[in-house]
Amino acid sequence: MKVYENTAGTLEVDHVKRTSNYNMKEHMHDKYELYCLMAGERDYFIRERTYRMEQGDFVFIEKGEPHRAIDTAVPNHERAVFYFTSSILDGLPIRGHSGVVRLSPQVRYKGEALVRELLSEAKVEAKGRDVMLELLLKQLLLLVFRAQEEQPESEDRLSPAHQMMSEVAAYIRSHYQEPLLLKEVAEQFFVSRYYLSRTFKQCTGFGFSEYVQLVRMREAQRLLIETDLKIIEVAEQTGIRPAANFYTLFKRMNGCSPLQYRKRQRALLTSH
Repeated sequence: MKVYENTAGTLEVDHVKRTSNYNMKEHMHDKYELYCLMAGERDYFIRERTYRMEQGDFVFIEKGEPHRAIDTAVPNHERAVFYFTSSILDGLPIRGHSGVVRLSPQVRYKGEALVRELLSEAKVEAKGRDVMLELLLKQLLLLVFRAQEEQPESEDRLSPAHQMMSEVAAYIRSHYQEPLLLKEVAEQFFVSRYYLSRTFKQCTGFGFSEYVQLVRMREAQRLLIETDLKIIEVAEQTGIRPAANFYTLFKRMNGCSPLQYRKRQRALLTSH
């Protein structure tokens, strides 16, 4: 539930308590995201891996990164999410990268206190609210980024199924320009297409075709912003053919045409 969005559109605050099962829909957006699990458990798929989140854990998501939160055996949970643009990161001495961050016990209470203060400030109309929220969020981001720099690489042991699906996700990300038919990818990993389809969904929260589309769309967004390739060339380089299919899929997933997206994103970059 959205509880706040500033007039400039650079910061949005979302807070939800759920008492039933809920799996996040396909998710990829043009803003950065900081997710805090305030209560309960969640599985979180990002960067080709599924992580088990516990109360007090954070996830930082870069722009355009496909990700999804998935139910565990404990469906009840509470979470806060902060969506923001690059302007919020301006001036920060360190930057984070997409991933799950677990704060140390000594630091965790500070993070939880900042989240509660952010939610409290967002829900009350007070003078200077926009400025206060940006300052609080920057404090929280610094806390999370410092913890991310210090934390060792995760040594969580994945089940064989999760390990294989992580390898499948990595394969998709490196072969997105190819046809990537379910049957052929299953053969690459010596499993049936039925097993791959079912297990990929269970482990990542994404359907196989859905994840392929998201990976291709993320690359299309990057090419539209960073290059002057024609739309038909972007379609070819992302493996979405014919070009008419690319246009339809892009508009459905982004709410605008590829050309409109390019103009809008470049205008945002020049305004900062």
